[in-house]
Amino acid sequence: MQIQLSRPPDHRPPYWLPLTIILSVILFISILLWFEKPPEPRGIDAPATEFSAERAMAHVEQIAQQPHPMGTPANAEVRAYLVEQMEQLGLNPDVQEFNDRLKTKYVDADIQLTNILGVIKGTKPGKPLLLMSHYDTVPMAPGANDASVSVASLLETARAIQAGPPPQNDIWILLTDGEERGLLGAEVFFRDPKHQDIGMIANFEARGSKGSSFMFQTSEGNDRIIEEFARAVPNPVSNSLLVDLYKQLPNDTDLTVAIEHGLPGLNFAYGDGWVAYHTPMDNVENVSLETMQHQGENALAVAKHFGNLDLDGLSSTSDRIYFNMFGLLVHYPAQWALPITILFALIWLAFAVLYTRISRFTLKGSLIGVLVPLLSAVLSTAVSYGLWILIYKLWAGKMTQYSGAGATYDSFLYSVSFILITLIIHVASIRWILRKVNELEMLLSGAFLFLLLLIGSTWFLPGASYLFAIPLLAHFIVLTWAIFTRDPLESLNHPVVVLGTALVPVLMFASVFHILFILLQPGIHLFSVVLVALILALMSPAVRILAHSWKWVLPAAFLAIIVLLGIGWSQAEPGPDRPVYERR
Repeated sequence: MQIQLSRPPDHRPPYWLPLTIILSVILFISILLWFEKPPEPRGIDAPATEFSAERAMAHVEQIAQQPHPMGTPANAEVRAYLVEQMEQLGLNPDVQEFNDRLKTKYVDADIQLTNILGVIKGTKPGKPLLLMSHYDTVPMAPGANDASVSVASLLETARAIQAGPPPQNDIWILLTDGEERGLLGAEVFFRDPKHQDIGMIANFEARGSKGSSFMFQTSEGNDRIIEEFARAVPNPVSNSLLVDLYKQLPNDTDLTVAIEHGLPGLNFAYGDGWVAYHTPMDNVENVSLETMQHQGENALAVAKHFGNLDLDGLSSTSDRIYFNMFGLLVHYPAQWALPITILFALIWLAFAVLYTRISRFTLKGSLIGVLVPLLSAVLSTAVSYGLWILIYKLWAGKMTQYSGAGATYDSFLYSVSFILITLIIHVASIRWILRKVNELEMLLSGAFLFLLLLIGSTWFLPGASYLFAIPLLAHFIVLTWAIFTRDPLESLNHPVVVLGTALVPVLMFASVFHILFILLQPGIHLFSVVLVALILALMSPAVRILAHSWKWVLPAAFLAIIVLLGIGWSQAEPGPDRPVYERR
């Protein structure tokens, strides 16, 4: 005979816990992003074998004096400077001219361009490592970041390598022409049969003017490349979600061409300060030495590691799932995603059966626990979309660049506002159902929604599955511990449980949201509102605590939105420091 236990009253939290939750979330996000920030730039007195942003900056000042698109006299002047610098470095530059008909997915025309290839000789025979960037620009931008910083970084990298012991493999330095016209220099280079036996490629790009240099793309079958990348780079910023998302986007770089030719590789770029992208603002004054130091350190680390690695068989038939956390790259085989998903589904089902048998998990409570977050997600998306339309019409529209890719000044402020709107709506919804659904029902319901996301990501975006698997693992540990306590419901209100179930999802998603917010337009950020609502459902112990303190939590969140929007509105006037350029 099963004993039916009455639903206990909702547990009141300690008075200090709500504020502790909020401050802990802010603190952990700050620490995580601190580990991702670019390093301090090294001066001209840095050791010869190390990368120096100040030494590299001298090249940027020469290259990025004016726009230099393919086929212009300015382009020829930049090329002459680069050839001279490569000769001084002993790279014996090969100036590869092309003047013929070229047909690609972007063009079908007579093309004249010039690639530059330098070589650092290795000590052993084997496949070469190729470091690559492009030296042409769009017509309206001097191209200090896109991509003079990367070109200068490769020159400084070549100098640093030659100041130390010679590498095992040949290291090629390729500076392509015509990238901005449709990856034309890369098409010409990789169609040449002489260039088909490259061991690995590292491409360096930019989509902004500051921020961390992150690795956002790999070739297919990246299992061994990621293992070696984790060993090579001292401060990696990357995750496998970026790779899977990039495959779905229409964007291309020179590495795209190399991958189409079956060559393995990595792609690096930085994207904060997007408003300068492809505008006259992409000038020397808007170059971040910290960012160039990070880009250059990545290039040098890749050169030193892969330049001394046997590059035969670097390609693989399998991939890895990976993400950076506190300066390390955590990675595991992608083949684990499906077994993990099946196992977690069985574990959730076992918990549901177990807690149903002790009358702590009911059908009514679980349905409410699932439907409320979904309704919160829909309502939050609608409100955020309406707010963005209003902001855009009132002031953000006149602060949006039309010459680049639609970047809006202060877009990060608006994205954070969308998250706060979601928090307000979700906390208010939970306040409404506090005595209808117990702590366990809410936690299992949130875990169920995350389980659905894990199943979907394993099927469609396996590189994103870690985002859902690791928080679920933390919650399953909590649910297992609760079984052995006197009162499972009371145990879920323990401060350690409340903070732990809140901080694990925050740590997993903070970096992803940060990267996406600086790379995408605010209108696209609205998709994150749905995900935030589901993350809050998983963080139900903490959200219940905030719901108990709604009288100050909701006004505080609303005030924060007003402050963020006020900052954006107060700066919404184009001027010399914040110019807006029309499309040409």
